[in-house]
Amino acid sequence: MLGIRSLQRGDTIIEVMLAFAVFSMLAVGALTVMGQGTNASQRALEITLVRQQIDAQAEALRAAHQADTSTVSDATTPWDEISIGTDTDAYDNYDTDCPTAKPTDSFLMDARTGTVIQNGEWLKSVNVSPTLPYAHVDYSGAQPQSYGIWIEREFIEGGTLADSYSFTVQACWFGAGLETPLHIETVVRLYEPGS
Repeated sequence: MLGIRSLQRGDTIIEVMLAFAVFSMLAVGALTVMGQGTNASQRALEITLVRQQIDAQAEALRAAHQADTSTVSDATTPWDEISIGTDTDAYDNYDTDCPTAKPTDSFLMDARTGTVIQNGEWLKSVNVSPTLPYAHVDYSGAQPQSYGIWIEREFIEGGTLADSYSFTVQACWFGAGLETPLHIETVVRLYEPGS
């Protein structure tokens, strides 16, 4: 019996430490992959929600244009406000940051009414509050507030063709787990009614 007992040995401290180190590396790797997966899932959700916001802005532009082409009265329409404006100084520093103030001569549409939002400082930075994680328009207050969404306007003289306007709906925000901003844009081309 004494001989059998001497053959049974416990693990040495080196073996225990090695097992703990391997387990720790696997646990950290698994947590890292889980965190990256959660961030990717959050970014996918943000992109979907921002796309909906951009589509709402594009549809409001089209609605303002359509209302002007179908109106026979001389009443001022939202399209008149949009088309009389000047071209926007386009923001183009998306590699490092989102704009923290409204780009000059940019504007925003109220997607509920199809009107132009003119009053107030409506472009707010989305990185000022962790409760506002993606670019969107907030309609909860008396005045709609834009967080990282705006519309840039460019007039294109048609020459022998009809004059047109190129509207670029921009969205910029810092996605989950990213140090550089996400940027999505869509272009809406509308032709001057009656030209």
